Amino acid sequence: MVAPAVLSAAAKAAKVAKAAKQAGRSAGGNGNDEEEKKKRRRRLLIIIAALSSGSAWPWAVGGLVIVILLASLFGNVGGAATAACGDYAENANNGNTSPAAATKPIMPSGSMYAPSMAARYEVPPRMILASMRAAARYKSLDWTIIAGQMYQETKFGQDKSAAPGGDNGHGYSGILQFGDAAWKDYGADGNGDGKKDRYNVDDAAFATANYLHAKHAESDAYEALRHYSGSQRTNTIYMRVVLTQAERYRGELLSDKKLIKRWYEHLAETVKRNPSFPTLGQQSDIPEPVNNNVQISDASTIKASPRKKWSTPPLEDEEQVRAAAPDSDAGNEAATSTTPFGSRSATSLSMATVAHSRPVAAPMAPRAPAEPKGEAGKNWQWPLKKGTYQIGTKYRETGNNWSLGYHTGLDFKAGTGTPIYAPADGTVTKAGAGGSYGNETDIKHANGVVTLYAHQSQILVSAGDRVKRGQLIGKVGATGNVTGPHLHWEVRMPGVDNPFVAGHDAGPGMVDPEDWMQGKITASPDYGSVPDGQGGKQEQVSTDEAYQQCATQAKGPKVEPDGAGETGVMPSADNPVVRAALGWAQRGIGTPYVLGAPRLAGDDPSSFDCSSFVQWAYYQASGKKIDITGTTYSQEPHLRKYKISLSEAQPGDLIYFNPSGRGSEHVAMVWDPKDHKIIHAPRPGKNVEFSTWDVQDKITNVYRVPIPKGTDPVEADGGDQHKEA
Repeated sequence: MVAPAVLSAAAKAAKVAKAAKQAGRSAGGNGNDEEEKKKRRRRLLIIIAALSSGSAWPWAVGGLVIVILLASLFGNVGGAATAACGDYAENANNGNTSPAAATKPIMPSGSMYAPSMAARYEVPPRMILASMRAAARYKSLDWTIIAGQMYQETKFGQDKSAAPGGDNGHGYSGILQFGDAAWKDYGADGNGDGKKDRYNVDDAAFATANYLHAKHAESDAYEALRHYSGSQRTNTIYMRVVLTQAERYRGELLSDKKLIKRWYEHLAETVKRNPSFPTLGQQSDIPEPVNNNVQISDASTIKASPRKKWSTPPLEDEEQVRAAAPDSDAGNEAATSTTPFGSRSATSLSMATVAHSRPVAAPMAPRAPAEPKGEAGKNWQWPLKKGTYQIGTKYRETGNNWSLGYHTGLDFKAGTGTPIYAPADGTVTKAGAGGSYGNETDIKHANGVVTLYAHQSQILVSAGDRVKRGQLIGKVGATGNVTGPHLHWEVRMPGVDNPFVAGHDAGPGMVDPEDWMQGKITASPDYGSVPDGQGGKQEQVSTDEAYQQCATQAKGPKVEPDGAGETGVMPSADNPVVRAALGWAQRGIGTPYVLGAPRLAGDDPSSFDCSSFVQWAYYQASGKKIDITGTTYSQEPHLRKYKISLSEAQPGDLIYFNPSGRGSEHVAMVWDPKDHKIIHAPRPGKNVEFSTWDVQDKITNVYRVPIPKGTDPVEADGGDQHKEA
């Protein structure tokens, strides 16, 4: 008999091999399918005979043979393809790649997607602005979904039922097709005229946002849209069309409040130039590039329609707008979903995790010289991948921790071992001990720009190495003068005085990394290159590229360049304070465990223990109104009357483990009860992470944290949930 563990491993190997084989067939053709099927059947019979023969194979050897036979059953696969599709399948099963994110979009609170070229050319600016204003009332609600609904419902008001007094014959009317009952529950006054008019674009958009939020579209857009449309589970047309269009309408993910405001103003000005367009209920030249047969995976292949006279121009500085010919942006923009912003460019998708960080004033910061021309001015990316870090101490923050009295770089808080990638091509000039910098790497880029990486646990390059953008160069650690694991990243420019060098010099000296990156971020970041399978060091295939291929072959949604969904899909919770607590808990991922860690230490504590972590999440989410007290021993008595059964557990509930004479020794927050998923600060040497309650010690009790009436939620970006953008 073969051990169950071996059978499990063999099944997993078969799954990976099959996925990779399918990828190979898609790339190279099917060949003689019938002959291949016959061969596979013969090989399968051999395996079955081997398993049922009762022979005295040692189970380990038997397992090895099974894996080999299964590999032959599905054919030979290349090393890179196997790794990529295998990893992709594992991540997809865990909800950690964008197949989940594509049908359940997650947008960081306080952020907004800029309109892509497809949105600007195909969606009337009036509808874009209405969708943005409506969605902005709910943190993390994505305006592109509402715009996608406008397309599917009435093709942006071209259907006769969208005109005042119109009806589709089934009791639904207006640009977003509300019936009487739904309008009574969710109708809104979006334009501030004191009326709730379903035929008004703003009112209808606001009502749709109300409905989507009530159905938790922020964490499960697909299901919310299914409810909105009344679709049976077997009828996926509405969801596919809306989410495909939403995907096409998303441009850069913005976190800069000033830039978001500029987009609102830009759209308002565009609407003023053509205020009567479109006339509801009348056909116009609004493009209809997507039909009911579309698959979400097709989104990235559907090019933007040609620009119309009413289309929204790109957001550019005034001087650029004056200099541009009327149709100049049509020739300058690539047919992708990203949008150029001229010299005041927004951060790209790869900076989404920094969405919650606000710029700090730096009156003493040295003024950087004019940006050098050439490679140093383009195609950069952040040194850590989105979802693996949080922004810590910023450039020029003052304090006694630093010899100069201020911070000389930008800190990325991340767990020990988190990969660090080269942000641009360059040559390694230093790789080794750096005193208070710990394990340090310096890279010199085009035009003399130098980047520095401090406190690494591992250095994976050597001085003199040529590195490419996206190449793995090291891992985050806590070496040198630190209080916890993080990457200290510096950008040094020639012509800027280096304060560590006596006297005034021509540098290179430190500048603000965030300012430096403005306008330089590539639309196609590459994190995590994998070997080509042939042992080549320079020939590499991006994992994101490979995942894209795997997704395409599986007919699944595209994988975002940033590896969307690193921390999983945000769970749904009815109470907004509980939802906010889950967001704060998610923000804590990667923070190290320290027994007896300081309690309630602000927005970004440097450490947690298990009880301080859950205490902090609810304290922050409630605007410092809910304090479940300190240790697990005091928390349980405090929550005793709110005890529930494990079968009743919902996201945000607290689950206690490991009973002792003094009480429970550990606590976690329930993330997804269906999968038994929890988020917690586990033990010394570990960081805040996801796990399951099945692998913890004995469960003692589960409690639901009481939310006092009138408690307003505070999202993990520090903003009030209902504040207008």
